[in-house]
Amino acid sequence: MRKINVGILTLLLLLLFTTNGSSQKKVASSKKTVALKTMTWTTKSKAAHDLAGQGASHLMNAEFEMAYRDFSEAVKLDPNFTVALVFMSNLSAGNSRKMYAKRALKSAADKTAGEKLFASIVDEKNTQEVRQDIWAKLHKMFPDGGMIGHFYAISRATPEERFAAAQDYIKRFPDNPGMYNTIGYYYLQDKKDTAMAKQYLEKYLAMYPEGANPYDSMGELYLDMGDYANAEKYYTMALEKYPFTNSSINALEKMRAEKKIK
Repeated sequence: MRKINVGILTLLLLLLFTTNGSSQKKVASSKKTVALKTMTWTTKSKAAHDLAGQGASHLMNAEFEMAYRDFSEAVKLDPNFTVALVFMSNLSAGNSRKMYAKRALKSAADKTAGEKLFASIVDEKNTQEVRQDIWAKLHKMFPDGGMIGHFYAISRATPEERFAAAQDYIKRFPDNPGMYNTIGYYYLQDKKDTAMAKQYLEKYLAMYPEGANPYDSMGELYLDMGDYANAEKYYTMALEKYPFTNSSINALEKMRAEKKIK
């Protein structure tokens, strides 16, 4: 599973990042000014901030290899960048994961309350239930944050809860393609409804045609349906978009080993 165009620019606006200071932005309407509650991303480097924005967008589209690249570069530019360090911990394993988690927790000491809570996600003492509760608290604190809302939705405990949260998310952020992918997989994996899965995954592809993950997801849909020719076609297209898409590489290798394709 491959769990920005619309564009990257649109998604960055949806994510509503801030670099320093208040966690609220104001959007003027014809009648009043509305304060948007979003989490601050404290960094002294604009370049690191922009890279982390790209990384979050890739992560929301399950493009893990590209997300790792972006967050890694962001941390090089600002070694004390809490949000980027948290994501690096989540994208790493073993001792690297522990190292980034330790750095994230330490870096949050002089940051905002939201960033402190966000960093606590990577505390190794936390259970899955505790992490789910942290995402819920973050979502309540920052209801206007697209990134927070995304991970709140996909971290819910049951498929039904994730599906309901995903539907609510799409109502609030209809131009964010990643959640259509999530709902597509809900129908594919939980409901075993390939017709509805295809409907959502095709919409995902139409919204994010320049990404690698929509093609990878379509490949998995056709693989699940036993249509190996189309599975090969879409996995290959994913690799044309980004040649290090590991799930596509692995799927093609497995199909060849099983003689499903040449």
